[in-house]
Amino acid sequence: MYKLLSTDDILRLGFNHGDIRRARRCCLRRLSRGTYLVRHVCELDFHRPLWASIAEQVHQVFIEHGVIRDDINDLNASVMAHFAQRADRRTDDAKSNPPAEIFSHISAALIHNLPISHPVTHQVEVVRRGTNRKFKTIHVRGSIIPQNHRATINGAEVTTLERTLIDVARSYNLDVSVPMIDDALHRKLTTREKILTKLAQCLEKRNSAKVRLAIDLADSRRESPAEAVAAVRFYEHGITGMEPQVTFHAESLRRDIRVDFCHRRARLIIEIDGIGKLYLGSGVPREELEQERRREQWLRDQGWQVIRISWKELFEEAKFYDILRFIRRAQNATAWSPPRASVPQMHRGPQRTAADRRTRRHIAA
Repeated sequence: MYKLLSTDDILRLGFNHGDIRRARRCCLRRLSRGTYLVRHVCELDFHRPLWASIAEQVHQVFIEHGVIRDDINDLNASVMAHFAQRADRRTDDAKSNPPAEIFSHISAALIHNLPISHPVTHQVEVVRRGTNRKFKTIHVRGSIIPQNHRATINGAEVTTLERTLIDVARSYNLDVSVPMIDDALHRKLTTREKILTKLAQCLEKRNSAKVRLAIDLADSRRESPAEAVAAVRFYEHGITGMEPQVTFHAESLRRDIRVDFCHRRARLIIEIDGIGKLYLGSGVPREELEQERRREQWLRDQGWQVIRISWKELFEEAKFYDILRFIRRAQNATAWSPPRASVPQMHRGPQRTAADRRTRRHIAA
């Protein structure tokens, strides 16, 4: 886990509030009021009490990858900090217990280790019965959660995996909910039947059709959030016939080739350059790049068109319009058959039949 410190923890280490402000320019990040994250080991010996356990490998360093990943990691750290505080306070006497609340939605998804395709909130999300309010760092919902839709993890309550998937699908877009359901099905953490059973038990009926659509679009064969987002985009643009994770046997390469999506009728392959490759940048070894080139060339030699979609392009429309146009052209070319005569016959007046021509020759004779 990351190293999380409260303001009181830092003050007990001998820092004052001015020291905390200065440390925020260096190795300390403020997650929420009274909660801080130690980002890395810095060069200031005065800050050693903050990051000593990281240097001793008791805690993990907070690794920064990029804007998107940082936002998700920030939220994850905030959720875990709030989660740890709840668990710690529940171990005290009854008078100090915090108000009953249940981690839900994106926060519950992080606790269940479900993927977040892209940042959609910076707030910790919880349910407190009868309370609907948004604070700067926490979003409180007043939903009623049945007892069998709750789970207890380390002393803190969280919605069950199935209820979490339903809540996310009810409140967020398909490109957030479908990757989570894909992942849960792919890892065999749950089944469609279990999710639908939980959905039928929910007291809240808002956006139920949207939840069912997310479940229908989910596919356990897909292996990454990027592929799930692509599948959602196919649906949104009316692109059908995309089969995920299709395998070809490449005899000349002495290996099997598996592609992200295949449209058999249009002879089209779609490959997704997912978020992981975005963060890796140019760090892919040259051998792997060469293998990828040979793999793609083999597909083209077999008559397949290969279109690659970057992570950024998943959130733009242009690439999907191109795919739709390509599929329509390919289908039209298959359906259209050329006429037998390559050059049209030019004539004047009514066209004569073969019988007419024979009659004229007989009269002339």
